[in-house]
Amino acid sequence: MVPAAQAASVSSASAEDVEVMAGETGETTVTVWTSGTEEEQDVDATISVDDGGQPFDVEETTVTIPPGDSESVDLDVDVDDDADPGTYTVYGDANGVSFDFTVTVEAQPPTPDFEDDPLDAGDLLVGETASGEVVIEEVGGDTGLEGVEWRIVDDDPDATLELNDMDGSSWGEGSVQTGPGGEDTAEWQITVDEDVDQHESLSWTVELEDARYEYDETRQVDVEARVIYPGYFGELEFDDPMVFDEPRDETDEITETIELEVPNDGDQPLDVSSVSASASSWDISVDTQNVPDEIDARSTETVDVVVTASTGLSEGDYDFSATASASDYSVESGSYDGDLEIVHDTRIAVESVSLGDVPIGEGERVTATVEEELGYNDIYDLEMTLEDGPDDWLTVQSAPGGLLAGESDTVRFALEFDTDAELGTNYKWTYEFDSDDAESERMTIVAAPVPLDLDPIRDDLSGHDGLVADGTLEMVETMDSQMRSGEADGDDVSTILTFGSASTLYLDASEEATALLEDGQYDEAQAEIVQASAAYNTMTLYAERLEGDELRADSDEVLATAEDDLTGLIDEQEAYYEQQLESGDLSLLEEATIQRDLARVVLLQGDEERAAELESDAEAAFEDYSEAVATGESAAQEADEVWESMESEQFVTVLGQPLLLNPAEYDTVTDRTAALHESYDEAVAAFEDAGESSRAEAVAAEHETRASALETARLSLFLAIGVYGLVAAAIVTRTARRMYWYLQDARESVAGDFLV
Repeated sequence: MVPAAQAASVSSASAEDVEVMAGETGETTVTVWTSGTEEEQDVDATISVDDGGQPFDVEETTVTIPPGDSESVDLDVDVDDDADPGTYTVYGDANGVSFDFTVTVEAQPPTPDFEDDPLDAGDLLVGETASGEVVIEEVGGDTGLEGVEWRIVDDDPDATLELNDMDGSSWGEGSVQTGPGGEDTAEWQITVDEDVDQHESLSWTVELEDARYEYDETRQVDVEARVIYPGYFGELEFDDPMVFDEPRDETDEITETIELEVPNDGDQPLDVSSVSASASSWDISVDTQNVPDEIDARSTETVDVVVTASTGLSEGDYDFSATASASDYSVESGSYDGDLEIVHDTRIAVESVSLGDVPIGEGERVTATVEEELGYNDIYDLEMTLEDGPDDWLTVQSAPGGLLAGESDTVRFALEFDTDAELGTNYKWTYEFDSDDAESERMTIVAAPVPLDLDPIRDDLSGHDGLVADGTLEMVETMDSQMRSGEADGDDVSTILTFGSASTLYLDASEEATALLEDGQYDEAQAEIVQASAAYNTMTLYAERLEGDELRADSDEVLATAEDDLTGLIDEQEAYYEQQLESGDLSLLEEATIQRDLARVVLLQGDEERAAELESDAEAAFEDYSEAVATGESAAQEADEVWESMESEQFVTVLGQPLLLNPAEYDTVTDRTAALHESYDEAVAAFEDAGESSRAEAVAAEHETRASALETARLSLFLAIGVYGLVAAAIVTRTARRMYWYLQDARESVAGDFLV
């Protein structure tokens, strides 16, 4: 029988002492040894600790150990936060084999921290150094702080951070001293570089620890700041354009106030010393007003720029500049260099018309003015549309499609109310004038229909006698009766008015023509006969438009009588002109004029073929007249040229009188005198044939004057010949006497008598 295997066992155990801070966890290492041989079984050693009543907890565990071997295991020691500092003995065992170790509880070292984390240093001026107070507090709670060490673990490249009065290491500085949970103050100091961007954020991470416990217990805090700039001018903004919106013909210059925005882009107030502006054109003057003394940080003030410009300036851009200066000379001035835009405005102005009462059936011509008021730009696309009002009674006869700058034009309307219009009602028509280049304007036409007053036409017709006047008056009375009973046709009202007016004109002209013919004033009667015929044609035209049977019948009787009377006048006038032509005692101009007047009379009779023949004869007569006048003028011109030739070549003018002193020119003058008389005679005869009596008289008078001058010149030649003879005789006599004395002297010389 084989004996059973022996079980191995724990032979001994030990544990290491532990030092740990209150509130933290430490470790102790427990080593267990076993006895026995390899043939024996492994030992499961259970490690237990008696930590009852201790200010900490020790971990328990089980470990398997081979026989005759050892094993170490780490056990956590968790110390309570409120454990009192001191050394505690702890007892334990491993499968009944006891061991012990000590746990030394140490107090927590003091921990520094910022009261405000992160520490906000606020806004710091670029290129400047700023400082402030920082509150350091002890947050561990067991012991106080005796100096604080600080290290920057995350630096900012654009500024330098210093913490003063922290650990007492610097000369003249104290150190942070606190009790547990207490606080003390120190100083922060930050120097900002000069090239840091405005509003850039600065940040640092600083590690803090008690000066006595280097790297034992540290705390990281953050410091923050923002970079600000002193007051400085931002980009000036000019609120152009300048609009020429006053009439050009009323002012030589326009003044307008335009805003110049002057910003302070800095973070501190900016003192302003001046703001000035100028323009490059001599026709533009600039002044500034309401310049502020100070501009708040990050604010903009408005300066009034008073611009006065000549209205003669063209539309476009003109160089403009402005400068803002600070009281502090180190602050760079703000400037604006750009353009002042001048814009020529365009304005439509209209005239509205109130016509008051307008009788029904009586046509009214209405005109209203529309203009481009300012005088800078033409309007090419003027449109007129009816925006409001009835579609009846008022019609646009003409309206401009455009306007020249500063010019006006006329809109013409025709207004005629018919019987459908309500009496006494004010009718209003609103027309809108619109253009792409100007704001629209509205024109209103206001009128009220009233009953038609026929008294004026009654009075005109009553001033004449005869069937035409009586018949027309009867038509007017018929229309009046129909209107009062409401039976009148709207179109007949205006037709009767026009017929009556034409009838009055006919009566006036025909009666005047009759009186003139009776006095033998046929030429003066011609115009009256033509006017009477035109009035008769108008009567005929409007009679055809009458709708009522009674009115049409009455008009036929009136027209028949008027036609007979007019035919008599025309026949008498024709007879007179025929007699004149047959007489043959007419100038070319008179014949042409009578032919033309006769053609007109024949045309009034309706004989168009004969009128055309007479008109052709009149044209031929006018051509003869023109040729005669041309012949006369040509002859007169030839006479002028002959006279001018004699004045320049043969005559000597003394006190305005031409004289002929050279006998050698006599034959030439004689020939030219004959040519002169011939040209003048031809010119006078041609003008007399043409009927240009005044011109013939003028040429004849000129001929007479020059003929008289020629006679004087001829006499001057005879006088000159006599003078020339006397001079020649004197010369011969003197020469003869000199010859006699010469011969006498010669004889004495030969004879020698001169020696006696």
